[in-house]
Amino acid sequence: MGDMRKERWEKVFGNNGSKFQLGNDERIQNTRATIVLEHIIQASDVSHTMQHWHVYLKWNKKLFEEMNMAFAQGRMLSDPSAFWYQGELNFFDNDVIPLAKKIGECGVFGVSSDEYLEYAMSNRKEWEMKGKEIMEDMLVSLRKDSTTDVA
Repeated sequence: MGDMRKERWEKVFGNNGSKFQLGNDERIQNTRATIVLEHIIQASDVSHTMQHWHVYLKWNKKLFEEMNMAFAQGRMLSDPSAFWYQGELNFFDNDVIPLAKKIGECGVFGVSSDEYLEYAMSNRKEWEMKGKEIMEDMLVSLRKDSTTDVA
C-alpha cells in the first residue's frame, strides 16, 4: 500500500511531469487533492512527532505505557522496551521525515510545513541522544507504578 501511495505521489507531484498523463487538468487536480488529503490524514495520526519536543515526548511516553500494558496483559507478543528506542529512530527515518517532506512539497501548508520538518528532524536527533535514558526512566516509572498498584 505504501509503495502504491509513493507511486501515485510521483505521478502527480514528481519532477518528471511527462512520465504520467491523467488526461485533463480536472482529473490531475482531483488526484492531487486526494493524495494531499491522504497525507494530511497520515500526518494527523503522527502529528506529535512534528511538534515541540515536549509534545512529542508526552505522547511517545503515553503510547509506550499503553503498549507496555498490552504486553503485561498478554495482548501483545513482544516487550516494547526491547525495540522502542530503535523503533522510534526507524519511524522518524522511514515514515515521519519523508511524510513531513511531502507535506512541504505539496505546498498546502505554506511555511508551516517547514516547521513540521524541522521539528521532526529535531525530535529525531534529540531522541537519538536522549532516548535510551528516557527509556530507562519510563521503565523505572512503570515498575514503581506496578508496585504501588499491588500494595
